[in-house]
Amino acid sequence: MQKDLSRVFNYSLEFYLKRLKLIVLFSLPFIVAFLIPVFVAAPNYLALGAVFLRTGSIPDLSVVDIIITAIAYGVSLFLIADTIVNVNLVVRSKRTLNQIEGEVFKSIQTHALRIFYIYTLMLLLFFIFQLLTSENPFQSWLYPLVTFIISFLLFFVPSAVVIDNSNTPNSMKLSASAALSKPHFVFIWIIIALIGLIVPKLIGDLLFQGYLSEYFVLLVNSLIVLPFLIVLQTQMYMEKYPLAR
Repeated sequence: MQKDLSRVFNYSLEFYLKRLKLIVLFSLPFIVAFLIPVFVAAPNYLALGAVFLRTGSIPDLSVVDIIITAIAYGVSLFLIADTIVNVNLVVRSKRTLNQIEGEVFKSIQTHALRIFYIYTLMLLLFFIFQLLTSENPFQSWLYPLVTFIISFLLFFVPSAVVIDNSNTPNSMKLSASAALSKPHFVFIWIIIALIGLIVPKLIGDLLFQGYLSEYFVLLVNSLIVLPFLIVLQTQMYMEKYPLAR
């Protein structure tokens, strides 16, 4: 297990550094995706370089504000899905010897839409479950448990969609199978992600104050941390193919 984790991490880091310019270029939409919700009339806030919505303040919004917010988050989510696909294509081009040219635009109508549908469904399930359990005294542990289980099972969805060119239902099955067969990969990824998100935050707070720190963290996360995490996630998924190791 330790040998597998070490190999995957080292391979991911080596690949990431080698293709850094291309990966950063494809990751630029992350910045736009995370900034879009900031400029809508909604109770948003920045934390750890990401944008979050205060769901408890939604009843205070007007119908127009809710519609605009929903559209903004939809566009943002689609940009995130498309960026994830593009970074995955960079990884796939290396291991499958396919060329990236031409695949990026084709993937918008297939891979990006599939991932967008699944992520939208996930967010809707989280939101509905949160509303249904709002008066439940056990929500404080029920909601995190349910969201973790769903997120765990669908962790490898982007990789399944891009690497295996799977449709929406099959990609969810492949993701659940990969996560259940190698759960340690998911947990190690979470630990690396937490470290990767906390370190820029600490550096940002030392160098800047207030919102400048949050925007610095957003920039670092969008162009450096998240792209590497996507590369690592995809490499973990491809471990199921012996010839791709």
